[in-house]
Amino acid sequence: MKNRGSLHDLVVKWFFGITGNYDEYKRQVVGRISTNAFLASFIFMIFATAIAGVWGMQSPYEALVGLILANVLFSLGIIAPYVMIASHRAHLTDQEVGQPSIRQARRKIGWQALGLGVYFGVATYVLSGVIDVMIAGSNFFDVLSLAGNIRNAVFSGIFFGLWMGLIRLFRLKKQN
Repeated sequence: MKNRGSLHDLVVKWFFGITGNYDEYKRQVVGRISTNAFLASFIFMIFATAIAGVWGMQSPYEALVGLILANVLFSLGIIAPYVMIASHRAHLTDQEVGQPSIRQARRKIGWQALGLGVYFGVATYVLSGVIDVMIAGSNFFDVLSLAGNIRNAVFSGIFFGLWMGLIRLFRLKKQN
């Protein structure tokens, strides 16, 4: 069995999209990006909680929903793009491939994108069925057989697979 490092290192490499060795330079850059993201999140949490607390005196349900939506939008709309852009600018996500194996790397990315698209499409299909059953109380198999759900799952799987394939292709760099 290979010694692949600690679980922490594996999670950090996966989260930041780091390819290759996780050396001291990459650790410093990850630390800087993480510190900036944490400070922004900490300031947001203080203000969002204070606003939700004041708002909650008038209507607690709306304050809770507002706080949840604000957290999701902040995390996915500000923190996640910041981490992605900062990782890309620091070249943490670059995958260097030698000239002879560039074609093989592109083929591998194509298969990975296909797999990710199928996985996302199936997950979307099942999840939409579960949500419809929970909200509307309808039969699970009737919901899964609706043409709209099938079409949405196929479309979202294709879109997700293409997008992930393009991102991975842009990360591919020729080695000098």
